[in-house]
Amino acid sequence: MILSGEQIREYIRQGRIIIKPFDKQLIGPSQIDLRLSSKFRVFKPTNLVDPFDRRSVEKNTRLVDTKGAPFVIRPGQLVLGVTLEKVAVPKDLVASIEGRSSIARMGVFIHISSGHVNPGSGSRNPIPVTLEILNMNPAPVKLYPGMRVCQLLFYAMDKAVSRGYDDLGGKYAGKLEPSGSLAFREKSPPH
Repeated sequence: MILSGEQIREYIRQGRIIIKPFDKQLIGPSQIDLRLSSKFRVFKPTNLVDPFDRRSVEKNTRLVDTKGAPFVIRPGQLVLGVTLEKVAVPKDLVASIEGRSSIARMGVFIHISSGHVNPGSGSRNPIPVTLEILNMNPAPVKLYPGMRVCQLLFYAMDKAVSRGYDDLGGKYAGKLEPSGSLAFREKSPPH
């Protein structure tokens, strides 16, 4: 079951869902809009990225903070961003990110793959949601920190999990900036 805007507002009032900073104007009929921060992880051209080689992954990106200035995303460019809002999801809900139509109509995808937010994410300390932003427009597009870029939807689970994402020591738990892949922390590559 998807939570209604009224339910989201009530869960926030009760402290079950945490959204910081919270602006009630961002709540819609079945979602809350989230805004873009000024921090981006930009991919650099390299010869090869091996997901199981930490140095290969780490040298593939650099962190950029626009300090509130617009970020220009080039045609075909992929960058990681984060939401301005920090979020905590309770252990009895799961959340998902959806791009906003206004952004998609400019050819910009706000999340290209992993829109799932696990129960218990941000439960220790609320964290921003990571965005995988891809510009498919043949022209560069300006992205403004503070602009609404995505929607967060909440789904009720049949029961709460005993250990949430943060409790399990998830790879990306507690990350406040856009983080590159941590696949190298997983088991060695399949053979």
